[in-house]
Amino acid sequence: MNDQKNKNDVLIPSEYARLFDTDWREAAIYGGRCSLKSGTVARILLIRASNKRGRCGCFREYQNSITDSSYSLLKDVIEDCHLPNFRITNDSIINTKTGYDFIFRGLHNNIQSVKSIEGMTEAWVEEAQTITESSLEILTPTVRKEGSQLFYTYNRLTEKDAIHKRLVIDGRPHTLLLNLNYDVALKYGWMSRSLIDEMESDRENRPQIFKHKWLGEPASKSGKVYTNWEKIETVPKEAQYLGNGLDFGYTNDPTSIINIYKWNNSYIVDEICYQRKLSNSSIAELLQLNIDKLGDELTVGDSAEPKSIQEISDHGISIIPCVKGKDSINNGIQRLQGVKIYYTANSHNIEEEYYNYAWKFDREDKALNVPIDAYNHAMDAIRYFITYKEGYKPVEYWGIR
Repeated sequence: MNDQKNKNDVLIPSEYARLFDTDWREAAIYGGRCSLKSGTVARILLIRASNKRGRCGCFREYQNSITDSSYSLLKDVIEDCHLPNFRITNDSIINTKTGYDFIFRGLHNNIQSVKSIEGMTEAWVEEAQTITESSLEILTPTVRKEGSQLFYTYNRLTEKDAIHKRLVIDGRPHTLLLNLNYDVALKYGWMSRSLIDEMESDRENRPQIFKHKWLGEPASKSGKVYTNWEKIETVPKEAQYLGNGLDFGYTNDPTSIINIYKWNNSYIVDEICYQRKLSNSSIAELLQLNIDKLGDELTVGDSAEPKSIQEISDHGISIIPCVKGKDSINNGIQRLQGVKIYYTANSHNIEEEYYNYAWKFDREDKALNVPIDAYNHAMDAIRYFITYKEGYKPVEYWGIR
């Protein structure tokens, strides 16, 4: 790959060259962070769109809005590479010269909308580790045009990921397998110094995280903090809404808002928000929308952010700080380990954290009684609320009741 980049150049790592071939039907493109999977597939699809007539269906298992799709990535590549002849609307992308267009859909509970798409020459499933077996059985026969191809990009989540089992473990005819990691970005100088430092720190100090995040290995069951959670399709009508937990983030970490329900003798957790760069007023707006839908119940937030809690309270939200202190994290973890917890099928960030939230290991690979400081944003929000409901009460009360 030439290091000299000119206007309209679209650089493709040679490791991905097989994606231009037409002798395969489905491609599993998987590995760890900084392997350039999604960006490269986006470039290849835009090259195709510039040279032929066709249609690409861009899918995710869960897509509540266009912002959840690969739309932004494709748009960024078009703009960064100054690609001509593309018209970008609020919900579609089309090459005005060839007529090739990109459409964006969620797969979950969207059977008829997906089945109605005609003329797909390509399909791209991003975050394919979350796609269900039933969604695969709907999608693959829908992409039926002669010579059509399906691209699946993903970081493995568990040993049981449906897409990995289908294409890699069980195997399918005419399947292309590409397993690539951060060394691709290193080779071409596309990995920033800060990311290199992060990767080297994980390799040295957090080997479990390194294996999953950078080498793309599935989350290990050994060393997991929680082991008995189960996925549930949706919140049953008879479940009682209790309130939500809130963990603050901003630039580097996401703000996490998790609704909590009581169901029989167990809890159900449902992901409402997992997003970076949210102001306190935006968080308050999201909580108010939640109140309008489900009722005015309590929010338990991270007590390390008293100013944020006060600002959200000033918007009329019933919010209190969680209890923190010596051993509060481990005590809270023990409380959650003692109750049954279900997470909803659309809570994919909860699921990813559940499978990856683990105890630290020392250099001799011995587990320590300290959880890793990663994959813990939704986990912390859940812990704040459930430990409060299970008996940890703060002295000071914020908000209106």
